[in-house]
Amino acid sequence: MKIKVYIMHSEKVNYKEEIYKPLLEKNLMDKYYLVLPMTKRFISNYVKDLIKDSDIIICNLSKSNYLLKYELKIANKLNKDIYYFIDENDKKIKKYNNINIVTYKNIEEFTIKVEKLLDSLNKKEILLKRENIFCLGKIQNNI
Repeated sequence: MKIKVYIMHSEKVNYKEEIYKPLLEKNLMDKYYLVLPMTKRFISNYVKDLIKDSDIIICNLSKSNYLLKYELKIANKLNKDIYYFIDENDKKIKKYNNINIVTYKNIEEFTIKVEKLLDSLNKKEILLKRENIFCLGKIQNNI
């Protein structure tokens, strides 16, 4: 089953050209289930339900606004794993110095970093599934 990834962003960003299109051009949909909340497929869904049903959150903090903060509040209440990204030229970057955040120089670098993150998380998920395949009965150590 594909990891379900909610892509969180501000409405102030040209998200169609700067986030959605570059991620789709990387063919990430082949490996991951991307929830792009402002697309026709998801626009009529409740944000809270989309976030709740997602495995992880990719949050682009660039040009943050009220809606983005609202979505973050929901994700935090639901204890979702959130991975933060921001354009290194964003004026609000200093505001976020207390969280682990990945910076990027341009859209190309953003998509590459997102893909690398998702690939690394996917590998961890596969390893965890392998480790938990046989859990029937007692496990004995033969030392």
